[in-house]
Amino acid sequence: MKYPLRIVTAIAAALVLFSAGFAAGQHQAPSGDQLVEQTLLASIDLDKAVDKLAGRELRLSHVTVAPGGHIGLHSHVDDPTVVYLVGGTLTNHHDDGRTEELHAGQAFAEFGPKSHWVENRGAAPATFVFASVSRRP
Repeated sequence: MKYPLRIVTAIAAALVLFSAGFAAGQHQAPSGDQLVEQTLLASIDLDKAVDKLAGRELRLSHVTVAPGGHIGLHSHVDDPTVVYLVGGTLTNHHDDGRTEELHAGQAFAEFGPKSHWVENRGAAPATFVFASVSRRP
């Protein structure tokens, strides 16, 4: 089947214009950051905290401790953990007798054989997120 030259030219022009418009509407992914602020809140040297990573996973968890609640005495041997308090307050009790009160916006890291426990002495729930390198269940 033969098409008149005028129709073929019109279809070709339409395809070119459509393709140009489609390409112009596409954005390239940026190669750098812009209008971003990053602050390191806590870190752990994994060479000092974990012997081997085999059988472990990196976890990110969200926890809520109700007023009067607590997380019992434990250590972070081979389980390095970084905590960021989102809301409320927590009291962190260390096995060396130190006690620190942590508020929303603060972070802390725990690793190694020293034990600690935390409690919520406040009137509001304490919420935090934590990242840990933990043994797989």
